[in-house]
Amino acid sequence: MVAARVGHLLTTLRPFAVVSAAAAGADLVVLQEAIRRGISAHVVLPIEREDFVQQSVADTGQEWVQRFDAVLAHVLSDRRCSVVEGDADPSTAWYEGGHDQLLRRAEDLAGGDVVLALTVRPPEGEVPPSVSDAFAARAERLGLLTLCIDPRPRSASTVVVR
Repeated sequence: MVAARVGHLLTTLRPFAVVSAAAAGADLVVLQEAIRRGISAHVVLPIEREDFVQQSVADTGQEWVQRFDAVLAHVLSDRRCSVVEGDADPSTAWYEGGHDQLLRRAEDLAGGDVVLALTVRPPEGEVPPSVSDAFAARAERLGLLTLCIDPRPRSASTVVVR
């Protein structure tokens, strides 16, 4: 259901690029749906690849590791795409700085065009606040239009704009 909602949004908006981390879950779903639609995918890994996989992919199962590997293989083989690998200390809250890296990369690629921030989370946020909530808050503070796809199966709204 989430993949279908993300795919519909990407088909409707037709962005020229998608920038995301590649963590298990929504990050990888968004990247996969972009690739399926021929949209250039740009991956930001705030820490070294091996550390990122250990902390943000492998703990959710082998299927997500395979998805990560497939996305990275595509991105590395398509000259329209890119991977930015950071050097943050993996023992810190590196994802906080990762939000800034990701948003900067999106703004650089946009070259003055509109940047939309997309999250997949309940629109009212989560308790306690999730990493996605922190990303949305950061994007909103920067004045970016923030879209939220509600992942709950029976949610009344597919996309909420903030």
